[in-house]
Amino acid sequence: MAYIPSGPDEERFLKEYDPTKYRNPAVAADTALFAVDEEGLSVLLIRRGNYPYKGRWALPGGFVEIEEDIFSSAARELMEEAGLVSPYIEQVFVWGKPDRDPRYRIITVSYAGLVDRAQVRAHAGDDASEADWFRLSGYESAQENGMIVIRYTLSGCETLRPVVTYPKGQIQKIAPVDSGGLAFDHAESIAYSLEYVRRRAREGLLELSFGDDERLKALASKALKLEL
Repeated sequence: MAYIPSGPDEERFLKEYDPTKYRNPAVAADTALFAVDEEGLSVLLIRRGNYPYKGRWALPGGFVEIEEDIFSSAARELMEEAGLVSPYIEQVFVWGKPDRDPRYRIITVSYAGLVDRAQVRAHAGDDASEADWFRLSGYESAQENGMIVIRYTLSGCETLRPVVTYPKGQIQKIAPVDSGGLAFDHAESIAYSLEYVRRRAREGLLELSFGDDERLKALASKALKLEL
């Protein structure tokens, strides 16, 4: 619903307001799109075609346009880079460390979703030079000196082995140990998103993603190592 000013003074204030008076961060949206099939769980990655991190693998995403809803931005990027129309995705986290992007102060809203891999084709678009599914395996979470350490392997046209860590019970403080060749803070984002998807799968995410398809729900449960 459109905002209605309270009177002439507020109308004048809004008309004269200068958004460039203060430096503002840019906003982006990324999605960890997980796919299931008979062989397990995969995540969609794109190879960056531009600097920074040119040639590195990253989650599909991009900047939010000025008249665009953030969710719509994430969905648009999935359409451009995976040909996926109207996917069911959920907001997972907001990444906002001041130094997370060398270009500028950029805040990223991350989303996650589950799809049938047979129905989604990886397709490089926009500033991506390549797109591919990476099989997720060797996912290990261990406690070391009061910290949770997560190690996992992503296998596609290359093999990536990220390592991330966070204080026990405080996954929002997740930090990198080794990016494994991923761009930005996407090693953390993938691990965080997977933990989110595993939790939400017990709360109805499988039904929201796959409807009444019991085969896909069973495959997802197995891939996510759930006891439902």
